[in-house]
Amino acid sequence: MRRPRTARLLAWGCAAALGASGCATNSPLPQGAFVRDPLGPPQLPAALVKRDGLPAPPEPEVLPPLKPPALAENGPLQLAEVLRSVESSFPLLYAIQQEREIAAGQRLSAEGAFDPTLRSRTTEQGGTFASTRFDTFLEQATPFGGITTFAGYRVGVGNFPVYYGDRKTAEGGEFRAGVTVPLLQNRETDPRRTRVRAAQIAEQLADPAIRRARLDYFRDAATVYWQWQAAGGQYRVAQYLLKLATDRQTLLDEQLKQGAVTENVVVLNRRILAGRRETLLATERSVQEAAFRLSLYLRDAAGEPVVPKAEWLLPDVIDRTTPAPDASPEAIAEATARALEVRPELVRFRLEKERRAAELQLATNQLLPQLNVFAAGTQDVGKAKKSFTGTGVFDTDRQTGEIGAFLEVPLPFRNARGLTATARAQLAQLLAQEKFQRDSIAAQVADATSALTLTYQRLQQAREELKQANRVLEQESVRYRAGAITLVELNLQEIAAAEARAKVVALVGTYFAAEAAARAAQGTDGP
Repeated sequence: MRRPRTARLLAWGCAAALGASGCATNSPLPQGAFVRDPLGPPQLPAALVKRDGLPAPPEPEVLPPLKPPALAENGPLQLAEVLRSVESSFPLLYAIQQEREIAAGQRLSAEGAFDPTLRSRTTEQGGTFASTRFDTFLEQATPFGGITTFAGYRVGVGNFPVYYGDRKTAEGGEFRAGVTVPLLQNRETDPRRTRVRAAQIAEQLADPAIRRARLDYFRDAATVYWQWQAAGGQYRVAQYLLKLATDRQTLLDEQLKQGAVTENVVVLNRRILAGRRETLLATERSVQEAAFRLSLYLRDAAGEPVVPKAEWLLPDVIDRTTPAPDASPEAIAEATARALEVRPELVRFRLEKERRAAELQLATNQLLPQLNVFAAGTQDVGKAKKSFTGTGVFDTDRQTGEIGAFLEVPLPFRNARGLTATARAQLAQLLAQEKFQRDSIAAQVADATSALTLTYQRLQQAREELKQANRVLEQESVRYRAGAITLVELNLQEIAAAEARAKVVALVGTYFAAEAAARAAQGTDGP
């Protein structure tokens, strides 16, 4: 067999290996707590955000948990076993699944903005105005209209100057409580609520990232699996060629002893025999190389790579059924629509737009003046002067009340205007990227269908070529035995038949690899 042609038939490229456990972190808050209803993404360049509810994205298709494959010592290795191994033990898929844990931790951190805050301070002062003061209070930010509440207790006993008379309390101390209510800025939303919402969306974004990685790894594993099977089939072709030359050499050696053939015929067959032995070694190396690549995806229960044995190769890879793909415009349109519905990239875009919409809502809210009203009340306990309101600066008020307002207006609003412009541009950027992604998915589905269809057609022609090459070889073998042709001419026909068979084997592997790529383009997991 000629080495250049064989090398072309046996050359395979390894697909790149790039990469669901549930979240173990339990938040003290329910899902969606402290967050307003999701916002609809504005169709830029709209002036304002349209506050329509955004439909919840479809849940990503998650394969049921699978156990590591129980690999048989004998018998062919099936693709389903390889994919189960990827699902249960592939390190890069496990690594990408940790995105859930990372996002859950970040969400929990964001929810910490609503944790109650305890502040305490104590002071002992000597000298003319000797006094002892202790102050502690608990502050709680809430998601309800941006309201903040506080409650505390303080004690102030001793001597106080006139200008610090408010530090004095009854001997039992003073209890106080209050509330701050924003009326404009931070009422509809605020940085705390926006951060929590963004963190919750980021946690949901882990699912499409995991699904995208699973699609890629399943496709790569299937491609390498069929490369290994095709390499094994071509090894059998080289093995068959070598057997023909070996059997013929035995016959020629006997005929040479009897003087039935000349020595040059025997020497020529020995050269052919040596060449076919070298070809067999080359194809054996191809099988080993493909097996080592496949071991990255095929793993045992402990997660260690398993190099597949030669006994696990399919014995009938050349005869595998290859269904004719449906390449009609209707079928492609249906596959494209299905891909646009389930592909994780578009789920990611829907979530990203919701996150940017929340940021835009916050930026728009920051354009409003900060106008807060507050109210507070105190109650002293313990011994003190009997006067309710006090008659001097050193007397103690038993009860006090306070109400007020706070106004802050950064006149140019450059910070808020800049944030708004940034959020709008980011939304416009996402919309453009999503449009391209949809077009790209449609092109990928059409291209994968085209590749599968043309590979199927090539395979049918290769099968016909093999059929005719075998017929020619049978006829030339009869003529050689009759002495009508030389060994050189017979060798050429043997090589032609072997190359046709190797081509069929290679195209069978290419067909099933193209089928795996088509399933990945449509967003379908599994074999």
